[in-house]
Amino acid sequence: MKTRDRSRVSSAHDDIVLSTRDLLALQAFELAARNGSFKAAAEALHVTASAVSHRIAGLEKTLGARLFERGPRGVELSPTGRALSSTTGRAFGDLARSLARQSAGTRRLRVSAVPIFASHWLLPRLGRFLAENPDIELQVEASPRMADMEAGLVDVALRYGEGNWPDVAADRIMNLSVVPVAAPALARRLRLRESCDLHRAPLIRVSPFGASWAEWATAAGLDPVRFERRRSEPKGLQVDGMGAALRAASHGLGIALAFDPIVDDEIRAGSLARVGPKVPARGQIWLICRRLERGVPSIRALRRWLLAESGLPL
Repeated sequence: MKTRDRSRVSSAHDDIVLSTRDLLALQAFELAARNGSFKAAAEALHVTASAVSHRIAGLEKTLGARLFERGPRGVELSPTGRALSSTTGRAFGDLARSLARQSAGTRRLRVSAVPIFASHWLLPRLGRFLAENPDIELQVEASPRMADMEAGLVDVALRYGEGNWPDVAADRIMNLSVVPVAAPALARRLRLRESCDLHRAPLIRVSPFGASWAEWATAAGLDPVRFERRRSEPKGLQVDGMGAALRAASHGLGIALAFDPIVDDEIRAGSLARVGPKVPARGQIWLICRRLERGVPSIRALRRWLLAESGLPL
């Protein structure tokens, strides 16, 4: 008689036997819950969205409860689904971390970083870290989203903010200021000699998130009204990130607000110049990890190196 492959999980009260089908269904559920999409779960598993839907439907039948509410905008977790998601996220995260620790030969460190920090500051300097730590293998992901530590997909996140994220350990590794920058040729052509001259130059704006020109002007002691977007404004450019704003500024398309010292390399290379005063940024760059893993040697090594590179005390 043919039997199904089964996995056994013991508890203090009884033995719970999970079939391979159950485990695959739980995996599909966990990915769909984390991504809010059956399609995204299917892409991660290299199966069809229909296969994911069937696996989750089978899990719902086993549990006798709906896990997702399906609507015109997609799927959302039901109360039962949210309760199960908190368990599966931790369980699959623990499995992923356990497998990573068992990898032979290297210490793998998976890092998620806010894109502007990753592209303009971290990646140009990582060669020094790898030379000092040849036994650490780095995997770097540039993402604007806060990494899900419990899911086990990353070990460390480098994020912009105030350091008040719940349930994680956060270490400040860089202080930031906001400063207007422009291509040197544009600054000369528009004769941008004083801060009050900036309002008559093309202003590059970042949407939906980014440093506000009105906020910068207020902090710099200028009239913020002169820097607000107006319907009659005939000039200027809007982009979807600070990296795009810096590229546009380096090509002479206008003045962008940048984070110091993240923009240091462009300043030294001469592709950009500071054309106004620095003001404190709302947030800083933080290294975030699970509290229990703050003492992991590879994470400690990355934290020490980042602090040394940014000039903050260890």
